[in-house]
Amino acid sequence: MFNNRKSPRGHIVRGLMGCAAALALALVTGQPAQAQDSLRFTTSVPAPSFIYADILSVWSQRVIEDSNGTLDIQMFPAGTLGRDPATHLDMARDGIADISYIVLGYTPGAVNEATILELPGSTPSATVGSLAATKMVEAGLWPGQGMENVKILGAFSTAPTLLTTLDKVETLDDVAGKKLRGAGPTLLATIDAIGATPVGGITSPQLAESLSRGLIDGTINEWVALTIFGVADIAKNHLDINLGASPLMVVMNKDKYDSLPEEARAAIDKNSGEAFARLWGEQFDAAIDKFRSAAEQDETRTFTTLSEEQQEMWDAKLQTVIDAWIADTPNGQELYDAFTAAIDEASQ
Repeated sequence: MFNNRKSPRGHIVRGLMGCAAALALALVTGQPAQAQDSLRFTTSVPAPSFIYADILSVWSQRVIEDSNGTLDIQMFPAGTLGRDPATHLDMARDGIADISYIVLGYTPGAVNEATILELPGSTPSATVGSLAATKMVEAGLWPGQGMENVKILGAFSTAPTLLTTLDKVETLDDVAGKKLRGAGPTLLATIDAIGATPVGGITSPQLAESLSRGLIDGTINEWVALTIFGVADIAKNHLDINLGASPLMVVMNKDKYDSLPEEARAAIDKNSGEAFARLWGEQFDAAIDKFRSAAEQDETRTFTTLSEEQQEMWDAKLQTVIDAWIADTPNGQELYDAFTAAIDEASQ
């Protein structure tokens, strides 16, 4: 018959072995052995994309390194934790994911104030737009709706969008009645203002197929989305006009953040806000230059600049979108003035 009672001597031996292992880890890493908190980071972007490889993964690695061994971050690209990107904000709110990369156009109403980025001519670059967005968040001017359960780690802008279509567009008459896709209500209002037919509810990964099947005649995007989602392979006519940008964020479940040890929170804070905005913006703008330059080598592609007369006509139509946003948004003029000032400051 076996004796199942634990030997006091066995406890001592196991304890000494555990201490030795901890000491060995400390000697190898130069850091004290500690229990790690593992955070789940969900994103809709595929792993090969520069957004994942050069921004989100880089940010995560910096946080891990600065946490002094208190944090690990598990990355889930391409919807492997939550296939529908429209659910990623709720996943962070509910704690299903600890951190989520969110496209605000997929979750209308979450941060209505951020739709100012979608206004025509709103921002000259991803870097400037992201720094201005960060200032708005930090000033409490973009509180959002139902965002109490999350902490905003990064507020971003894409680079300015342009109009990409199956057929060449040179005038307002050319675009009249065309079915154009926009991400978010403000971009859809822009499409309506220029006399085209707004089409929503199509995510970026669905764009190329929607164009191929004739469900849409064109889309408002920047060069990153046009390239990584295969849109530029289908639609090869580009009208160079700044039709606004798209707001994005990285958010974290607030309860999870609050539960972390001080060292872990400090690592997250150090790499969030302006630091995250600069990482995003500089990488995004570099990718825009790379993708646009490559596209310009394609002789089957057309790039169109509006004539002076047409530019004035388009500007008049687009101004109605800005005026309506100010009128329909609580404290719209105050927000518009503050954001314009933030853009000017970030452009210095």
